[in-house]
Amino acid sequence: MNIDLENIKKIYFIGIGGTSMSGLALMSKINGKEVLGSDMRPCVYTEKLEKNGIKVIIGHNKENITDDIDLIVYSAAIRENNPERVEGKNKGILELERSVYLGLISRYYKRTIAVSGTHGKTTTSSLMSLVFLNANLDPSISIGGTLKKINGNSRVGDSDYFVIEACEFVDSFLHSRHFVGTIQNIEKDHLDYFTGGLEQIKESFRKFAQITPKDGMLVVNGDDENVLDILEGLECKIVKAGLSDSNDFVAKNITYDKFGNPNFDVYKHGEFYHNFELNIPGEHNVLNALSVVAVADFFMIDKEVVNDSFKEFTGAKRRFEKRGIVNDITVIEDYAHHPTELKVTIDACKNYEHNKLFVIFQPHTYSRTFLLFDEFVEAMKGADELILNDIYSDREDNEWNIYSEDIAKKVVEKYNIPSRVISEFSDIRDYVVKNAKAGDFVLVAGSQSINQVAYDIVEKLKEVYK
Repeated sequence: MNIDLENIKKIYFIGIGGTSMSGLALMSKINGKEVLGSDMRPCVYTEKLEKNGIKVIIGHNKENITDDIDLIVYSAAIRENNPERVEGKNKGILELERSVYLGLISRYYKRTIAVSGTHGKTTTSSLMSLVFLNANLDPSISIGGTLKKINGNSRVGDSDYFVIEACEFVDSFLHSRHFVGTIQNIEKDHLDYFTGGLEQIKESFRKFAQITPKDGMLVVNGDDENVLDILEGLECKIVKAGLSDSNDFVAKNITYDKFGNPNFDVYKHGEFYHNFELNIPGEHNVLNALSVVAVADFFMIDKEVVNDSFKEFTGAKRRFEKRGIVNDITVIEDYAHHPTELKVTIDACKNYEHNKLFVIFQPHTYSRTFLLFDEFVEAMKGADELILNDIYSDREDNEWNIYSEDIAKKVVEKYNIPSRVISEFSDIRDYVVKNAKAGDFVLVAGSQSINQVAYDIVEKLKEVYK
């Protein structure tokens, strides 16, 4: 797309409070653009934008779209009939979907590193960003979670390096141009868009891989058959990372501390490379870290810088984030919204010493819940008690006639795990506070508003046990 961003002076973001959108808005402001935007409700991201001098309007209204706006950027959740998009079209204002705008920005950098995969993108891109920062490479950053080092999810650096989180939903990652790409894994997800199922998803990831230039590099999970299926005929350098000896970078001798945090040796082409230590739990994070090791090696970043960064990193925001411990009741929240993410997060919880594990989950989108129903049921089998919130869907209607009650009923039937659906956040809070005992573990999982429950539970526990 031939658009000269130098000629764009004023940008309006619809859905500016989103994780990625807020980061792009802030990057645009730092790059000298006049920025404003709208969202349906205030949040931590809109508060940060306002503190940085960006006007945020609550609610979508056609009057917000003025003639002096040069570009409208909208998130994938904003439909065509949104009044601000409609008014923008009526006024002939250029509009771009978020991923297209990010793609335009990525073309300004010679060393863009794009992190993709069905799972692990935010953690891996956050780790990658921290390594590049600590290596004094002054990267620009656009990721899907808050990185403590920069107190945000975006940064404008003064180098050719740009670390981005590359999402496959609506083929978003095909708009960017990267020098190095990673594919953490490929599974069925976003089936409301990928109506052709796994084969369509694999084809999308293959197109992403084909963007990688001949002199660049693609790091892939060599233990994932779906990933291996898309590699034939690629012209770029391919580096495989995983747990089996067939990979170029292999993690071996994995051990865990009492919090489930791994220590592991890495071998490169069969030769010992380095020992690494993570401050985030689970085997899945070993695989995430391996991709970072491979990319750091490609750019000749010192191994000790990588390991020190791994030790420093305690997780991206809303990725296995500890909300508090009250009366020896531990409350964790996690962004997990896909069955595989739920399973590995529940497994990570069980690595901690605990008595009973309460899992609170808010499903996201009717299509995902319906089409991955059996996988969701299986993911819950590690829970001792399951509490489901109503399905949250901001981009589709319930044409599948699927409800959280269906999951609860099946989990009871298949695994005999006590399961219930509670619609009100306050009722979930009160139920857990009443029933959780010292030594119990509470996981609040989901990609949308359910994270508020984790805060509420901690605050209520403090009231009870003050």
